[in-house]
Amino acid sequence: MITTNIRTREDLLDALSVAAELEHLLLCQYLFAAYTLKRSPGEGLDQVQLSKAREWGSSVTLIARQEMEHLGLVMNMRSSIGGEPYFKRPNFPQKLDYFGRSELKQTLTPLERDTVARFRFFEQPHPAPGADYCQAPRSATDAERAARLGELHAVERDGGFFPEPELLASATARRRDGALGAVSFSSIQDLYLQIWLGFFVVAAELGEQALFDGDPNRQIWGGPGSPYAGSMNDLNQYGVDIVGVTDLASMSFAVFEILFQGEGLFAPKSYVEHTHYCLFSAILAEMDARPGLVVCRPVVQNPLTRMHPDISAPGEVNLIERPETLELAVLTNALYELMLYLLLVLYGAENLTPAQRVALTDAAFFPLMTMFIRPLAEILTQLPAFETRPGNAGPGFELSAPELRLGAAKLDPIGFIQRRLDSAVAAFGALSILDMRDRYPAIVERLRYIGENLGRLATDWRLGFTNVGRSEDEGTSS
Repeated sequence: MITTNIRTREDLLDALSVAAELEHLLLCQYLFAAYTLKRSPGEGLDQVQLSKAREWGSSVTLIARQEMEHLGLVMNMRSSIGGEPYFKRPNFPQKLDYFGRSELKQTLTPLERDTVARFRFFEQPHPAPGADYCQAPRSATDAERAARLGELHAVERDGGFFPEPELLASATARRRDGALGAVSFSSIQDLYLQIWLGFFVVAAELGEQALFDGDPNRQIWGGPGSPYAGSMNDLNQYGVDIVGVTDLASMSFAVFEILFQGEGLFAPKSYVEHTHYCLFSAILAEMDARPGLVVCRPVVQNPLTRMHPDISAPGEVNLIERPETLELAVLTNALYELMLYLLLVLYGAENLTPAQRVALTDAAFFPLMTMFIRPLAEILTQLPAFETRPGNAGPGFELSAPELRLGAAKLDPIGFIQRRLDSAVAAFGALSILDMRDRYPAIVERLRYIGENLGRLATDWRLGFTNVGRSEDEGTSS
């Protein structure tokens, strides 16, 4: 039977902070691994092997995108009960016990067999499924699915799962085990089930309406009723399915969407093979069938620009030495941090108009990821990390301020972002690698193209916000 220590709104916010931190760490690890894959025939793979590497990369990238979705759902849950946006996390790498007894190792490694096995463990359902779990159609019957639901002592209602009265009464009456505010979990599934039940425990104490007192305008979601609905700016256009959270039913839907996509909890037979657990299982099986096949570049683990004080496993860090690589890695980290500040503004800034929210999402957030961070990360995996020893670099997803608070960005969010964009454009133009065309001809050509696009984004941002939120007449002058 599910148990939870969550008793208050503050407990819920603490548990959701842990979930946000975990989702953030997972998606960075998945992206890092995907970016290390070889992408051209000139890297030692034949066409069949290259196709397989691309297939694995597509699967891992899809999972990472869904982890971004999960992070968004957690942010919406926090906001729904009055919480501030939370993008704090430690820098990589961390010791095995960072998340306690769950033993979820947080480290950046290439897409090799051990990495995929670690990822599959992250997403494993509990109890551990049998060998036929990922087969399509799944062998489990509807009766067995209902029995599993019964084990959770839950019922389906209003689009979500609600705890049976006996489960809620037991959880409410149960004596807290452990320190106040502490959340201890054995798996990701366990963490989310505790959060799910905790919402009902707190709602029983405060009342559902009193618990969900957050401003819905400080959430991000797509589809009907959202600022993006019916336009090309709808989040659904980017393959992101995030729902708003306003009550117990929508909270429950959000939690079980996360468990549905990751572990396959209550997933239909036809979908189970597409869950994170089964996608990683499939990659692992195919790797085992091709022993000796190396599909990733010679990227070192945890390639960082500097040693951060919050790192608990310093012996696993590889500091980048090559000057041209180091400069590019620092710039990539700056753009990644800027993307997080955009999210902080979207979730935390007050008085943003619907048009500004659309512009923040469409004009900056998604282009930053797809047009700049991703290609720069891929380029880093092609560049040498050291002066005298082998090994390539990669994106360290480093945070100069792990707390990452809104701070000054809250007072002038548009200006804050503009200044950071302008700084990134200046840094791009000063990259020493741009003068090394003889050594890196293809990379320099690609970087110049990326730099031109970044300059356009900074200019478009400045011009685009001149008239945002005004009528056509208000935005023109005679």
